Amino acid sequence: MKGVILAGGKGRRLRPLTCNLPKPMLPLLEKPVIEYNIELLREHGIHEIAITVQYMSTAIRRYFGDGSKWGVKLQYFEDSPPLGTAGSIKQAEAFLDEPFVVISGDALTDFNLSKGIEFHQCRNRLVTMFVKEVENPLSFGSVVMNREHEIIRYMEKPSWNEVISNIVNTGIYIMDPEIFSYISSAQFFDFSHHVFPLLENKKALFGYVAQGYWLDIGTLDQYRQAHFDLLTKKVQVPISYTEVLPMVWMGEGVTIEKGTKIHGPSFIGEGASIGAGVIIEPYSIIGKCSTILDHTHVQKSIVLAHTYVGKRCELLEATVGENAMIKDDVTLFEKSVVADRCQIGKNTVIQHNGKIWPNKVVDSHSIIASSGITENEKNSGWLQKSRVVGRGNIEMTPQVVVKIAMAYGSLFSKGERILIGGYDDVKVDIFKKLFLHAIHSVGLYTMECQEMNDSAFRYAINELECAGGIFIRFEQEEGIVIQLYGKEGIRLSYKQQKEMEHLYMSEAFHYVYDKDIGRNETVHVCLEKYVESVLVYLDIETIQKQTFHLLINKRDEMFQSLLISFLRKLGCTITWVYASEQKEHVKLLMKSSRAHMALMFYEQGNKFELYDNHGGIYQSANCEEIDVPDLLLETTESVYPLSLKLGECYLLFYMYGEQSKFQMRWQQDILYRIGKLFELIARQGNTLSTMLEQSPPLYLLCDEVVCSWKEKGKVMGMLLQDMEKREVEVLEGIQFKYTEKEWSYIVSDAKHPKFLVYSHARNPVIAKENMKTLIEKIRQYQKV
Repeated sequence: MKGVILAGGKGRRLRPLTCNLPKPMLPLLEKPVIEYNIELLREHGIHEIAITVQYMSTAIRRYFGDGSKWGVKLQYFEDSPPLGTAGSIKQAEAFLDEPFVVISGDALTDFNLSKGIEFHQCRNRLVTMFVKEVENPLSFGSVVMNREHEIIRYMEKPSWNEVISNIVNTGIYIMDPEIFSYISSAQFFDFSHHVFPLLENKKALFGYVAQGYWLDIGTLDQYRQAHFDLLTKKVQVPISYTEVLPMVWMGEGVTIEKGTKIHGPSFIGEGASIGAGVIIEPYSIIGKCSTILDHTHVQKSIVLAHTYVGKRCELLEATVGENAMIKDDVTLFEKSVVADRCQIGKNTVIQHNGKIWPNKVVDSHSIIASSGITENEKNSGWLQKSRVVGRGNIEMTPQVVVKIAMAYGSLFSKGERILIGGYDDVKVDIFKKLFLHAIHSVGLYTMECQEMNDSAFRYAINELECAGGIFIRFEQEEGIVIQLYGKEGIRLSYKQQKEMEHLYMSEAFHYVYDKDIGRNETVHVCLEKYVESVLVYLDIETIQKQTFHLLINKRDEMFQSLLISFLRKLGCTITWVYASEQKEHVKLLMKSSRAHMALMFYEQGNKFELYDNHGGIYQSANCEEIDVPDLLLETTESVYPLSLKLGECYLLFYMYGEQSKFQMRWQQDILYRIGKLFELIARQGNTLSTMLEQSPPLYLLCDEVVCSWKEKGKVMGMLLQDMEKREVEVLEGIQFKYTEKEWSYIVSDAKHPKFLVYSHARNPVIAKENMKTLIEKIRQYQKV
């Protein structure tokens, strides 16, 4: 058995600590992270080890050499250009001529590799993946296994609404050399995205549920946690220094002045100097040859080697790199980071989450504001359904809006055009201006259009050949709503949203030189052309024959003019009523006017209530609010349903044939949806009630079940195991199929501790029964 350590990571999320050092070389109690993994492999009888390197590889080669000092033989394989996890190991194919263990160079673990090797050899399969249960699976590959430990589902780094299990891939594998037949040479190949999907269907991928400690050190918080877990012996590896007091470790040559208080668990490296009256609180680490002067307070902080900290300083849950100089009376607040070789002047304050990059000199009496993103913000699911929502100047501050704009703009190529639109509103106008200027700074040009609803706005993106669009509106309940579109007015894809989130979190915006800064131009969109573009997809002649008489409430002038133009071309007669009419009054007006239907629009015309001639009241419903767009597509026909809501039940009307195939661009278009509804009614008679009798819709019920965040993955995994004999499809959530038209669907809510549950059937009673069964299982599994 040989070993491979993947050590090519740049550690972007660990910056500024990894600006001058590769991630696997970050020190943990005076030893690089990767050193713990070399020792682990050696402990389990693996002495021939390949190390794949790329970023700052010289630091790794220089430190470990040929490995003889550690009792192993090391060979290095350069991953240049970066080839992915699988592609980098392919470089070592000649060396790996027998089964081998793969381990990440930036993980800390005490797994019993020997037991995993025994598990692998007993099953005689291609790959065994070490897996582990965690409370929060968002940062890892989520795994579902059957009872034989075969991996049947795998999803890399899911968001909360995609979580299918709380069992995750640890990045530790046992592989046979045959794996190389699945990996192309000199091409980017990743195990999670390219290799494992191939193996799932061949039943060649097994999961070994490992016992013990494991932590992927990918963020600054995780780096700090690794130190604390070593100090508290959560990870079973020896600490090479002497335990001079309970849970207080010290190296040789440490000097401590009078009046110093040291509380464990804590660590003080060899040759360190601690001044008089210093207080070192639990979970504090002082690196070798560092100096802490008189009356300084160190609380749950990490100070790396050869760093000087002056008098009367306060280090409060901070991290300080190597060879830094912190002068007197400096305060470092929670999660602040001072990188290597920085000089921080007297009386300086670095606020929560503030970061000072390597070699910087900060003047005395400075106040360094917070930067970066908090963990809460990372997990908040702020970008959902290609839109961002928040209350103005509370969640949606100018700083946040600028970052959203720059992250969005960085998705596009320099010089492309973005359409900016929204409603005429003082609150909206402020955010539009912020977006304009921020997008210009990443080299994009903007076109600002007149007020229109977002259906017309999507048309305009395509008509003006823009690369994307931003539509901003204000809603009373939600606050500021920023809707983000890509090419042709289609919502951002899942991949684009993930990329935008990464850009926002890392602040890796694509700035341009001043000569390439974008500019704005004002454009006028012909809304009559928009109406004509919708009519192309409708059977106008069939609708006109019915001469529908409609009751419609008066709206703002812009939307009203659109409706008049559209409905008159469909041969409809309109009777206008006041916007504030009560439901019962609308019904009376329906009878007295003998109208076929009434349409009461609200939310700037994006939604409506539909009254039929028998007193029924239906609400408009689109798949954005139902939240299961992929499932509502009829895959055999590529047809999208129209939908109405009656009480708690959604009525779905599927359309078939080439003439009615759903156009992606019109997915949320209000005029298109009204026109198609009229078309369906016209084909079955001249009333909605007649259509419902002659062409019964399919029914969709929706409900929600409370579930704590930490239980979500476990519940999803148990549901998949329980129903593994049933046809299952994993999309954003999990769909359980009973018959062709009958299914249930469960998805985790991205923002709240609950599940959303859906049930689809020809009969509302069957839909209700299936939903009840699934909800009972969810509640039951939370008690296990």
